[in-house]
Amino acid sequence: MNARRYAVASTALGLAAGLFAAAPASAAAAATPSAQGSSGDVEFSVFDNGSGIPRNSSFRLADLGRHGVPESAVKQLGAGKAPRTAGADAESHAMSGQDDIVGQWKDRDGWTVYLRRGYYDPARDRGFGLTKIEQKHNLTMKAVRATTQYPRPGAAGKQQMNGRPNTYNYFTDVLHVKCSGWWIFKTCRVDKVQAVRAGVDFGAQIPMLPKGVITAYCEGVQGRCPDWVKNAINI
Repeated sequence: MNARRYAVASTALGLAAGLFAAAPASAAAAATPSAQGSSGDVEFSVFDNGSGIPRNSSFRLADLGRHGVPESAVKQLGAGKAPRTAGADAESHAMSGQDDIVGQWKDRDGWTVYLRRGYYDPARDRGFGLTKIEQKHNLTMKAVRATTQYPRPGAAGKQQMNGRPNTYNYFTDVLHVKCSGWWIFKTCRVDKVQAVRAGVDFGAQIPMLPKGVITAYCEGVQGRCPDWVKNAINI
């Protein structure tokens, strides 16, 4: 057995062992995946976080633990269940003003990104911030954060906008995955790739801090992104 196969086998066996660790004897049978409940097809999506998720070759479901996917999600997928996803962000900011900051984080390079409540006027198709991102483009704060934290490598992932020296576009990919087989040993393959773009203004001040995220959307998609983009299991 070569080193790569040994590493994959060790990861899978370690994950399997975690199901039984410290479990009482009465619970052992319940923890064992049944042939019926753990076989079959599952599908899900992940943001490409640069960890090397294969795009052009198959991989085992158990390998996802090395790509930032929580062990609990791998177990649920192995059992043929869709993991719980964040969907809309947990916090409610319905009463916030349009310039109120509803989130902030560091991007790939350590720059502070601010996200404001913003607004969206569908009649004029104008707006900015989280309200526009949610209502027009069907994305969430977590999806925007992942786009700025895990853009494509190098200059391709973070580009200065022409004519606007303090505004940057971030580009990343969301991978839609289908798996079939048994338990955490299911065989998986990427079947769709969706590019996401987020624009961030680090210059304009409202009143003392940058305007922040202008918008985020799926490239090549008119209006709303597919639900599987915002429901990625690793954000």
